[in-house]
Amino acid sequence: MKKYFSILFLIFSNFIFADCSDLDYDLCLYYASYGCEWNEDTNACQDSGGGGGGGDSDGPYTYSTITEAQGLRNGPDYLDGVLYYPLDANPPYASIVVTPGFGGDGSSMSQWGSYFASNGYIALVIGPNDPINDSHGQRGEGLLDGIETIRQENYRQGSPVNGLVDEDNFIVSGYSMGGGASHNAALMDGSIKALISLNPTVIFEDCNYCPEADYEGEIYCICLVPELIEHYVPSLIFAGQVEVNELEAYAGMLGQDVYTNLPESTEKIIFEVAGEGHGAAAYPYGEVSDYILSWLDYKVNGSEEACNALLETPSITSLYNTNITCSIVANGDVNGDSIVNVQDIILTVNLILNLNFDPLADLNNDGTIDILDIIQIVNIIIR
Repeated sequence: MKKYFSILFLIFSNFIFADCSDLDYDLCLYYASYGCEWNEDTNACQDSGGGGGGGDSDGPYTYSTITEAQGLRNGPDYLDGVLYYPLDANPPYASIVVTPGFGGDGSSMSQWGSYFASNGYIALVIGPNDPINDSHGQRGEGLLDGIETIRQENYRQGSPVNGLVDEDNFIVSGYSMGGGASHNAALMDGSIKALISLNPTVIFEDCNYCPEADYEGEIYCICLVPELIEHYVPSLIFAGQVEVNELEAYAGMLGQDVYTNLPESTEKIIFEVAGEGHGAAAYPYGEVSDYILSWLDYKVNGSEEACNALLETPSITSLYNTNITCSIVANGDVNGDSIVNVQDIILTVNLILNLNFDPLADLNNDGTIDILDIIQIVNIIIR
């Protein structure tokens, strides 16, 4: 274990002793938990005394939190959990456990907690017991322990989420080292519904697969090959196009490499943000958060509409690949029977008469279902 800590120190030491003013935009956001913030007026990183970056944090729902002081379980494999939960969404709620990167604590991921809760999900934000020395594997155990905390909260008398947890849908997520730890968690527990890996870094040490290297007299064998990341949990992976320039020691062990080495039978997406580095998905914003919501809707709710949305290449990416497949719904096939006929017209008329809405019947995408949509279905039938 001492050797593992030495390797981490070697990789990150050029960051943790820098002043905020020395950091570029991506690293400034990444080290928000150290008291750095980006000043848009001066276009420079500065000391803030703590806090996070600035993302699109609010969804349509109001939310609240539960802390350990309020009765939330204190899991032994993580530190300082805070549970975010929606107040006015539709239960039962799927849940996401989120853990930070190297050196960060749970508060550095608070924006993700509020983002998920305000979009209708329970989110448990946790920190590692030791932000510097805890390994990827220990952080993965922390994610699984977080799932246990949410399970127990579903039965705790007096909990605001008592009876509201969907125990069939647990997702793990994390940023940087925490993003890598989500894959460690998947290797330990294949029942996880899905994972969201935000700019992951991974370390797998196995001298059966990896070449030997020497660090201060210690021999270590670190690499990423398919045999070391053979799990089948559906994986949405974010990376930065120039990330390796900031983390050269992690070459071959970043998000793009994780995607390549995962089994072909594992549903997976790589979302590489053009021109961005290690902070490309450090906080929720724009298409990053949009695709996360589509991923959750697809994996939790089985939404084919969300699945098809994930097949579209985001405008901010330099690389976007996936092996997911979706059922193709023909335009005008309102009832989903793969045929466009009079039954679809009848269903659309009923939607209009009952003042209901179905996106499959809104053929002109104007947000309403009316005679114009019926005309389009008729035209499809008579072609």
